[in-house]
Amino acid sequence: MIETGLHVIYNTTARLHYAVDVQDTYAGICVFEPCQEGQVAPDYIGEIAWQDLKEALEKPQDSFNKAGFVDLEGNGVFVRDLPGCPRGAVYKGRSYIFLDGMVGHDELTDYALIDIMTDNNGFPLPWRNRFAQSAREKVDYSFRHRARTQASNALVIFMPIAGPLSGARVELLCDQDPILLNGTSVAGRIDDATIPNDGVWFKQFYFHAVGTEVVPVPAGGRADVPITLKWNGDGAPCPHALTLKLDSDAGYLPKRRLATDAQGQGSFAIEALGLRPGDRISVKVNTEHYTAIGKIIVEVV
Repeated sequence: MIETGLHVIYNTTARLHYAVDVQDTYAGICVFEPCQEGQVAPDYIGEIAWQDLKEALEKPQDSFNKAGFVDLEGNGVFVRDLPGCPRGAVYKGRSYIFLDGMVGHDELTDYALIDIMTDNNGFPLPWRNRFAQSAREKVDYSFRHRARTQASNALVIFMPIAGPLSGARVELLCDQDPILLNGTSVAGRIDDATIPNDGVWFKQFYFHAVGTEVVPVPAGGRADVPITLKWNGDGAPCPHALTLKLDSDAGYLPKRRLATDAQGQGSFAIEALGLRPGDRISVKVNTEHYTAIGKIIVEVV
């Protein structure tokens, strides 16, 4: 299993300050640019008291059929008494993801990784599922992903299994504790310095497919190969029903879809047509968008 709830990743040297709202059916951030000591008066369009702005921000904006458009209404106002900002801050807008209503075409699937990022000017960007891209465009390494998009991650939702956000892990990358809206609570705090700088931190929160036993297939014959899903972090069983896609480099797959049961178990048939003893068949297991969550090697005898 993975740890769920909101986790604050602090000491990231992020210059922005956030208010965060995480509920079962939506999550979002409100972005502020703090004023620094010695800074000239900020360029803003007006002032608003934090309590008045907070009342507005605790009503999530869901226009455009909840498709993920950024809400920039009121951006540029100065909040002199913003919590956590002794010199005040300028409000930059907010971005939300909603699990109900119209969302991405098919972005909210099993094995999703949702990013809400900010651009170089500190404005929030629409959410995106990093894995719901073509194989050519998909990038595993987080720092390479950010470099290509020329943006900085703010809110990351690890969603190995599609469903309510109570079953997902949410991370906020910040420099100080965020402002919490609508009763949002923090499940854990992690110093960024303790996170491995390998760019694939996310993988421990997902699952993989493994063969449950060594199954030989006779040359020219057929065999059924059982598999099971396991969590990457601790190797524990991942009891989840989903449909996987199969691809092989040799032999023949009568079916290229495999449905696991509620215990995360299933099997597929493989035929060693045109193969000889000693040949090997490599079967790659994929999700709807993400490739290679497992590789099964079948020996031809």
